Amino acid sequence: MSVIINATSAKLTSALGRVKEGDRANLVLVIFSGEKLAGPALAADELTGGLISRRIEQDGFEPKFIQTKVIDSDLTIDGLDRIILIGLGPRSRLTLNGLRTALAEAFTTARDVAGSENLIFPLIDVDLRGFTVQQFAQAVTEYAILADYEPNHVKTKPWREEAPRTHLLSLTLVSAAHTLSAARKGVKAGTLFAEATNRARDMVNTPSNKMTPAKIAGIARQIARDSGGLIKCEVLKLAQIKKLGMGGVMAVTSGCQYEPAFIVLSYDPEIGVTQPVLGLVGKGITFDSGGLNVKDDDGMRDMKMDMAGAAAVLQAMSLVTSLKPQISVRAVVAACENMIDARSMRQGNLIKTMSGLTIEIDHTDAEGRLTLADAIHYIQEVGQANQVIDVATLTGDVESALGNLVTGAFGNNDRFTRNFLQCAKDAGEAMHECPMPDEYRINNKGRMADLTNSGDGPGHITAAWFLREFVKEGNSWIHLDIAGTGFRRHEHRADPEGATGVATRSLAQLLRQYSKV
Repeated sequence: MSVIINATSAKLTSALGRVKEGDRANLVLVIFSGEKLAGPALAADELTGGLISRRIEQDGFEPKFIQTKVIDSDLTIDGLDRIILIGLGPRSRLTLNGLRTALAEAFTTARDVAGSENLIFPLIDVDLRGFTVQQFAQAVTEYAILADYEPNHVKTKPWREEAPRTHLLSLTLVSAAHTLSAARKGVKAGTLFAEATNRARDMVNTPSNKMTPAKIAGIARQIARDSGGLIKCEVLKLAQIKKLGMGGVMAVTSGCQYEPAFIVLSYDPEIGVTQPVLGLVGKGITFDSGGLNVKDDDGMRDMKMDMAGAAAVLQAMSLVTSLKPQISVRAVVAACENMIDARSMRQGNLIKTMSGLTIEIDHTDAEGRLTLADAIHYIQEVGQANQVIDVATLTGDVESALGNLVTGAFGNNDRFTRNFLQCAKDAGEAMHECPMPDEYRINNKGRMADLTNSGDGPGHITAAWFLREFVKEGNSWIHLDIAGTGFRRHEHRADPEGATGVATRSLAQLLRQYSKV
């Protein structure tokens, strides 16, 4: 279900008057601590005959950061039901990321406490240091859509006496006339980014008997079809994978029910192939049992999420049609399973990758780096990418280091890495650059082959070094380990239980950087 979102410069009474006959809207007001009601909040207070100021005084509400309050109106004002106050703390301390946190609280409160179906959100047009009205409108739009997301489950009815989930039907942003154009641009960008994130969430939440390698390939083909010829799609099957010598992909898929699909998407702007060429690689393990080094039941429970990197990459590519970046982009996903069978790869096996480097299999649950090795080599050798970003649910150690709210980033080019991390910050996704001391490189040295796929030491760093072995000299590369941030067992702010869609918006922001739209 899509939320109808628009921006208007109409007065608050006019915005309320436009609510569909028979419906009422909830009004969301952001207010600062230490200040009297002003702007839209003052206008709303006057419209309600001082109801807001009376409730604040009577209830002792203090608009500290992310403090919320729901006020029932007396239903005498056409179109108005409830008023939702969200505290932003002191005006001087508000940042864009702080605003996003507050918006997540506001929209989950609107959903779970106020039962909102229609919302009106007046924007604050002035005196916001560090971000613009366009960014404000984009954040409001994104977080309304992200908080409204319900996982694509197959429940047939609510549980016992539980009420059915409330969904947002419409959101109206109210802006000043001179900032309306900026607000509408923010709404457009916010809708694109959030809906792509939700599509990535849907992909990851879909169980592995449905989200097979062939299904992922089908999604990629649909993205190409929907692009009107801007994006080209090629899907390599098992025979072609073997012919290209992708020993990593063949080893992982050797004991699997579903055949692998090596997916390639290509985009060039109207001017033709550019320099640089950006390459996006997504880990696409549709289910990870651990192979013969089988995971325990808890470790295997959520392993449908091991293709979260692929989902982020594909859904970021789905935005190319709208963003039309002035840079050539290639995207690669090696989609396959890691299952248990008599033919499964075994510890001690020696394989040769597409790059020619050989690997000794020391642990069958370190499979992601094997498929990524071939994918990273392919995107450089065949796709001619010289700026590569891979996104992968790769190691549990990254969660031990950074928790489940911060993605680990590794890179070999300071400028490229800094630029991408700024895009992530602008997109509101927390990422932290992790060190790659040279001393850990030797941990991947093999006994019977060039490399081992299970090096000692800090696992997230060792795994990053393993992938870096397949990056060509002179090419820029970033590795995003989303093992901790790609999937949640408990809801957190605007992230639902289940898939988060992490990295989709950061990659989209990077593409947007090259866009004139």
